[in-house]
Amino acid sequence: MRFAWLIVLAAVIGANGHRPALTLPLLVVAAFCWTGWSLSFHAPSRQTQAALFLVLLGIASGPLATRASIAVGLVAAAGVASGTTFDLRRAVPVALCGPASLAVASWAHGWSNDLVFGGLVAALGGLVGGMSRRQAEQRVQQSARTELARELHDVLAHTLGALAVQLEAAEAVLQSNDTEKLASHLQRSRRLVASGIDEAAGAVRALRDEPVAIADRLADLVADDGIPLRVEGTPRALPPEAGLALYRAAQEALTNARKHAPGAPAEVSLAFRSGETVVTVHNEAAAPPTAAPGSGFGLQGMRERLELAGGSLAASAADGGWTVEATVPA
Repeated sequence: MRFAWLIVLAAVIGANGHRPALTLPLLVVAAFCWTGWSLSFHAPSRQTQAALFLVLLGIASGPLATRASIAVGLVAAAGVASGTTFDLRRAVPVALCGPASLAVASWAHGWSNDLVFGGLVAALGGLVGGMSRRQAEQRVQQSARTELARELHDVLAHTLGALAVQLEAAEAVLQSNDTEKLASHLQRSRRLVASGIDEAAGAVRALRDEPVAIADRLADLVADDGIPLRVEGTPRALPPEAGLALYRAAQEALTNARKHAPGAPAEVSLAFRSGETVVTVHNEAAAPPTAAPGSGFGLQGMRERLELAGGSLAASAADGGWTVEATVPA
């Protein structure tokens, strides 16, 4: 698309422009500059080259517009490219090269207020559009980084937290020379590592917009810990964002229960209702109560993820323990 419109515009300019002996060389220069910018603007080390190509494009577009007014489109294109490639401080002077060249060319060939004003408006409009596109791309990148940070926290917090408990237990058993228990803890640790790998693969599948079989994922999550899972309604696959948000909320709630109430009974329920799916995790209080260090981002990350999926999170002390309820509209 970046080159298709250029070919069409060049054909129209060539067909309608007068004095082709000058028009065609200028078109070649403009096409060369656009191609050079297209090949260099993604590379941070070639930003100076990208700026030079856009400056030359603006300079060439001015005389072209005096021969075929539709060439003002090249002025706008230079503005869009400037806003897309550079920050505002650098994009403005680059984008204004086109209107400046157009003003000089118009003065030399017979001043036209409409043409010069149209070129200035086209450049500034293109600059605004390019900056908007640049900001949208930056928001997408920031959103991707935030999503990756959540996935990293969720996978590592759950798997490594459980692995740390098993290794501590293995260390304690090692001192008692109970090889059978030691082997059991080591096998459990190995399963946790394998589970962590599966979790990472599942996260990748979800990020690729594959549906999430939430009932099966939760069953696998609670199986090794012997935690009961109660399912209400007819199980169904959930959209990727909603399903992953719900699964991560349950995973984080169980991780917190393991840290803050080790050994206390816990249960998980999954309810498929009309228009929404709810996961509830409840754990009894530890005896005696314990406090484990944490990052402080668990509940915040759960809430943010659910809200992005259009859901909600409720967490409160209840029945002598702690209850977390996550809801998504799916």
